[in-house]
Amino acid sequence: MSERPERPIILFGTPNPANRNTKGGGAPKISFPSHPRQVARLEPKLAALQDAIDHNRILIQQSPTGIQPEKTLVFEVSGDLTSFYTAVKNLGDDVEWIFDSSADIAVSDDFFVYKEDKKTKKSSRDDRKTAFSGKVYCVLANNRALEEMVSLWKQFAKNPNMSFPKGKTGFKDVFKQLIDIHFWGYKERIEETGILEAWQDDLQLEPELSTVKCEIELFYRKSKEIQTQREDNLIALIREAGGSILGRSVIDGIHYHALLASLPRQIVEDIVARREVAVAAAEQIMFFQAVGQSVIISDDNIRDSTLQVNMPASINDEPMIALFDGLPQENHPYLNGLLNVDDPDNFAAHYTVSARKHGTSMASLIAHGDLNNIRHQVTHKIYVRPIMKSVNAGGGIWEEIPGDILIVDKIHEAVRRLFEPLAGRVAPSVRVINLSIGFPSKIFDRLMSPLARLLDWLSYQYRVLFIVSAGNHLEDIDVSMSFADFSGLSEEERDAVIVRHLNDNARIHRLLAPAESVNALTVGAAFADESSFTPPARQVLPCSAGMVSPISALGRGLNNSIKPDIIFDGGRNTLLQPPLDGTKLPWRGSLTRAPGTVSAAPFNIAGGSEKIMYSYGTSNAAALTSHESSRCYDTLVDVFDGAGESLPHDYAALLINAMLVHGAEWGDLFEKFNTALGDPPRATDYMYRFFGYGKPNIEKAVECAKNRITLIGYGELKDGQAHLFDLPLPFEEFSREKILRRMTATMASFCPITPARQAYRAAQLWFSLESAKKHLIDKRINADWTAVRRGSLQHEIFENDQIVVWGDEDRIQLKVNCANAADDNFTGSVPYGLMVSFEIDNAVDIDVYTRVATMISPKVTA
Repeated sequence: MSERPERPIILFGTPNPANRNTKGGGAPKISFPSHPRQVARLEPKLAALQDAIDHNRILIQQSPTGIQPEKTLVFEVSGDLTSFYTAVKNLGDDVEWIFDSSADIAVSDDFFVYKEDKKTKKSSRDDRKTAFSGKVYCVLANNRALEEMVSLWKQFAKNPNMSFPKGKTGFKDVFKQLIDIHFWGYKERIEETGILEAWQDDLQLEPELSTVKCEIELFYRKSKEIQTQREDNLIALIREAGGSILGRSVIDGIHYHALLASLPRQIVEDIVARREVAVAAAEQIMFFQAVGQSVIISDDNIRDSTLQVNMPASINDEPMIALFDGLPQENHPYLNGLLNVDDPDNFAAHYTVSARKHGTSMASLIAHGDLNNIRHQVTHKIYVRPIMKSVNAGGGIWEEIPGDILIVDKIHEAVRRLFEPLAGRVAPSVRVINLSIGFPSKIFDRLMSPLARLLDWLSYQYRVLFIVSAGNHLEDIDVSMSFADFSGLSEEERDAVIVRHLNDNARIHRLLAPAESVNALTVGAAFADESSFTPPARQVLPCSAGMVSPISALGRGLNNSIKPDIIFDGGRNTLLQPPLDGTKLPWRGSLTRAPGTVSAAPFNIAGGSEKIMYSYGTSNAAALTSHESSRCYDTLVDVFDGAGESLPHDYAALLINAMLVHGAEWGDLFEKFNTALGDPPRATDYMYRFFGYGKPNIEKAVECAKNRITLIGYGELKDGQAHLFDLPLPFEEFSREKILRRMTATMASFCPITPARQAYRAAQLWFSLESAKKHLIDKRINADWTAVRRGSLQHEIFENDQIVVWGDEDRIQLKVNCANAADDNFTGSVPYGLMVSFEIDNAVDIDVYTRVATMISPKVTA
């Protein structure tokens, strides 16, 4: 147990039950075409449906089994239509809703956003809006359902005031607001998944490659009989084409059904060339996806260590943090005795010591932090599960997630092994899992990846926090000037260039799966480390320390939620003068010296001194955040022990999550970005895509101060319920003088998910301030109030310094609310962890901590 701080965090009193607030918010109003115009627009598209019906009727007649062919329909609609969901359900049990997602719709003369004049109540087109948020609905229908939809359309086309059958009025709304309707095809299945680029690379890099592996994700069907039937038909097609099946996975909780297939080179070449291939046209296929993921770290990054690393005096054998990564060098002097390596797949047989770079580095960062400045170390062993192998080919050695596994299936199995008795239950004490991996071929674009859905589902099932790296984009940076000119700029001017680079490339530098996970803590990289450095000739630091790293993947998350959640030190690197004069500056490839984050590197124990390596990127940022989670855990154990309680196992991960984010703020980043981007000024709802809630100050989360008190609470809520937490503030001084006051509140929850709905969270939690007098702390700073409620992590900062009438009995109440979202029938509960700080200007000599702590009612335990 660590030494108890002078002013420890304290527990909230027991919250009072209450009724929840309304959620608030609203959608823009969209103008739709007139009925005659809509009929004219859609007639050709509905004619295509009629052709499909006629073709299917022939296929049914020719089929010996009489099984109806199925088609997947994509509806692009200018709005959110809950009634459509009901209408699809009422088409019959054999018709299934696959998913719905958001879509950015460009305005046109037919569909545009309109505004209303508050005085005249007249509406007009809002020319400031060039796009609006629409909806994509994906429905799997058979011939009977297609015939019914077309029949309804024909009736509606003749009479817009017709009465639709009971339960199917949603089609009337769709017909009015429909932008496009088409069958799921090559574009969705192949073109938009990144698989073409991955296959082209494989074919070019390995001309002798005879087969190519890929993941084939099928449309998820609820019926096990239909699942088997559709899978068997697809397997027959693949084998007929000369391919083979290497694996399969069905995870019902996330609507995931996939095959791992090996396809002949010729088939892949035909698909890339857009030649007709039966496998590529199979109706049951949702996506083709690339498999495997390589991590290449140059031997040039490794050097002899002159650092003195003192190991912890004692270590708890029960791990709190798990690392899913490459295999680390377990007996490295900086790691010896700190790891619990569990390798049921025997990946170690495929790893030479020299190849164990990424796992060794991540384990080192989690255990010690940046070796250049060790402030604290883990107190529990780190559980390590290798999910990568080393590959020795063409004279090179690298690490990769093997192409012969489905990564979703592997992570699922690895997490179940931690907690499930039948799977081993090898480390049930784990509360945090570090995933410093990202998939360049799976860039987030509105639709959640299976791996992100898996992390969300597992978080809720096992109350475990995934800390995930946002991903890296390592392309050269076009600074629009020569190297000499760029290196001659001031640090502030170089920052502005990088800000514009990030903004201009935000669309292509999006999050890499599974960073879009709603329940995970997604970490982007800050351009910072613990090294001292002066650039040599022909090198330049692209921006100042503490800036957003130019390689860090950017948000937003699902439904424009805040992602990445935070940024953290990821290490720095320099840009090089290109060999030919140009404006694209490459990153330094051989990190033989500072700058960068310093960690342990693998070496032959019998061959010499310890080795270290320099590196940079979001993998480091995630690992260093996991390192801080160990400190948060130790603090929580002390807090509950001091209150005569045990840290509640089911809420530990949530409280850690809240603590990691609690000290985060934007600092000067918002102003720096706004200044660089110029007019018009960007709103707060625009900025969080670059740095989330900002960079956290962990010190503020682990200990209080004379001018600051921090409290924690936790609980579980169902739809319609709420908890009220009381925060008494006995400060008569607020009535007499201007004193800067600030309240920071952070709440983390694990939301259950509804995989097929864009709303996604079956239920959501959010907090609101109650009973706070006007001008006490009513000025929000940093993130927009609507944005903070879109995910599972809400972090808000309120402040004010105006004189306000205040008495000893006055208090602030914070209400935690719960409401069903994507699933009106959800009856479960949603757990949360809450952290709240109140502080005043440090220059004012008032003992905030003592005054508030003495008035907090003790927590009543069950």
